[in-house]
Amino acid sequence: MSWLLHSIEAALSPQYMMMESVKDIWDAISRQYSQKNNYAQAYEIRKKTREMSQGGPSLAACYSNLSHLWQQLDAYRTHRPSILTELVTFQKDIEKEKVYDFLAGLNPDYDQVRVQVLGRDPFPTLEEVYNLIQHEERRCNSMMHVVILNVRLLLQCLGHQLLLVI
Repeated sequence: MSWLLHSIEAALSPQYMMMESVKDIWDAISRQYSQKNNYAQAYEIRKKTREMSQGGPSLAACYSNLSHLWQQLDAYRTHRPSILTELVTFQKDIEKEKVYDFLAGLNPDYDQVRVQVLGRDPFPTLEEVYNLIQHEERRCNSMMHVVILNVRLLLQCLGHQLLLVI
């Protein structure tokens, strides 16, 4: 119990000193600092997931940011189905929402893959979608190098032809 009390900021720990168990301390901290019913905070997090776009950051950074927001949102969920079939359906629905958020935030370069994902049956998991987009990103990057090399070759050839004309 002392490790818990020592890990709390010194100015805040006296109120927990006389509690009988670690559970009592955790419960008190939870009641005092819980954001579970902070609907404004949950709304802000949800809004951020909807507004998240790849923009400048890499695909991995965008996915990481979204994953962090989704984890925060999970803490606000009050409905946790107890029947296994309901739980599976609930989790699939949450996963679909995450796929929609992720796809909506991608650059327009991924429109073709976005269409493919949304046309799949059965609907892919978030992990499958991320892997597919990541594969497309690698393919595009490797193709970009080929295009750059071809442009350089073309410019060199044109440069030599101009020298021959002069």
